[in-house]
Amino acid sequence: MRRRKLRLPPYAKSFRFRLYLIFTGTIALLTAAFVSFYVATEAGAYRNNLEREGKLLATILAHNARLPLFAENVKALESLAESTARYPSVLSVSIRDNEGRVYARQAKSERIPDDAVTMAVPISLPSGLSPESALLGHREGNEDRVIGEVRLRLDTSGERERVLTLVVASLGIGTLFWIVVSLLSYHVLKRVTGSFNLLLGGIEEIGSGKLSARVDLDGDDELGRAANAINAMAASLELRELENLALQEELLKAMKLEVQEEKKRVMARLIQTNKMTSLGLLLSSMAHEINNPNASIRFSGHMIGKMLADALPLLDGVWQEEGDFYLGGVPYHKARLVLVENTGKIVENSERIAMVVQGLRDYGVGGTVRQHQKLDVNAAVGAALSVLACQTNKDIQLHTSLGTGLPVVAGSQQQIEQVLINLILNAMQSFTGGHGEIRLTTRCEAGGEEVLVEVRDNGSGIGPETMERLFEPFYSTKLERGGSGLGLYISQYIVAEHGGRLELTSRTGEGTLATVTLPAASC
Repeated sequence: MRRRKLRLPPYAKSFRFRLYLIFTGTIALLTAAFVSFYVATEAGAYRNNLEREGKLLATILAHNARLPLFAENVKALESLAESTARYPSVLSVSIRDNEGRVYARQAKSERIPDDAVTMAVPISLPSGLSPESALLGHREGNEDRVIGEVRLRLDTSGERERVLTLVVASLGIGTLFWIVVSLLSYHVLKRVTGSFNLLLGGIEEIGSGKLSARVDLDGDDELGRAANAINAMAASLELRELENLALQEELLKAMKLEVQEEKKRVMARLIQTNKMTSLGLLLSSMAHEINNPNASIRFSGHMIGKMLADALPLLDGVWQEEGDFYLGGVPYHKARLVLVENTGKIVENSERIAMVVQGLRDYGVGGTVRQHQKLDVNAAVGAALSVLACQTNKDIQLHTSLGTGLPVVAGSQQQIEQVLINLILNAMQSFTGGHGEIRLTTRCEAGGEEVLVEVRDNGSGIGPETMERLFEPFYSTKLERGGSGLGLYISQYIVAEHGGRLELTSRTGEGTLATVTLPAASC
């Protein structure tokens, strides 16, 4: 058989009722505790007063009965007992000696209640006291001698009546107090929970999705401030909802264009891939086309050098015998040095062209940089400046500040020279009026673990839109001046293959700083 679940009335489930029940129950418990404590305290005080009164009466009676008991004067003892029994709280009085013989006894009734308080006080005389000295009041010793006992039985019915009166009065006052406090509590809780219910209703309405709802609750208390905070939150959510709707509309519009944008990005990637494939084919073709005439130039340079070595002694002899003469309009003593220097440069630059072509070929087929040799960065800077000596302009000032004691770098000096040549050429081409200043600096950082080369100019600078595409192949702002768009792309590749970094920072109208960071070679 199923047990029927107890159903509570609707008001019993409310927060107000439960709070009121807890509050009134707590007040009732506190009132009952206070009443109990008060009644117990008063009852104890009454019993203590009764005991003190009995103790005092018994002590007085024992003192007055010393001599009559010592003299066995029964009439005097009965008179003392009768006078003591007249007190309202005394139920019975008895005077007896040490052997238990009762000399006087007075009782108000034959039946003494069991809860009566018994007070017993001994009757004592000083030790060695004779009858004559006792009658005269003389003392012969310091120690007391017990000769009997006074016993009183005290009535406690007054205590019961007082306790009953206190209980009735306390319960009446406590009940009245509980009723008054409960009524006040109900009105206070009704007001508090009414505001709370209003606040909760507003929260539920806002939580259901009606963000335009507001909690109509005024006041400077905690509930009023909570209502203001909830209204502010609802207003913020409503505004956010409107913004979300606007964003959704924009998103729908953007999604309609996303397919076209994605198509454009795919086409851009395909074009970039095609460019890289074309770059590889172009570099391989250039390497093949340049290598053939360059080999002929190098061979011719070697032949001219050998012929010049054989011809110089003959020409020196003619110079010594017949004096100075002209070759191509230049005196022989000057032309001799020019011939020797230029013959060597033909072979040297031809070999440089061959290495550049080989590097281009490596980029085209995905080759790696040979880093078996160790190079001096300052020497690479000097070689790059010697190559650019013929392109310098008197209106462009080139200042160098080379650090001392720089560690060597593992890699190809020819390729690092190529990077520096590209960066210096870019700096030279950044001056719109043809006037400017370039500062080339080398130094060591990171505790000697990195070598830095900085090329700084005060030219026109680079715009933000151009900075994002600087290292893209075939992208150049100098196509009309013969730029290929491969200089920075190849330079970045070389520096990365050397384990370094190529970084450019620029501001329009203030100039550009190019920094090449290379790791020092391990010993």
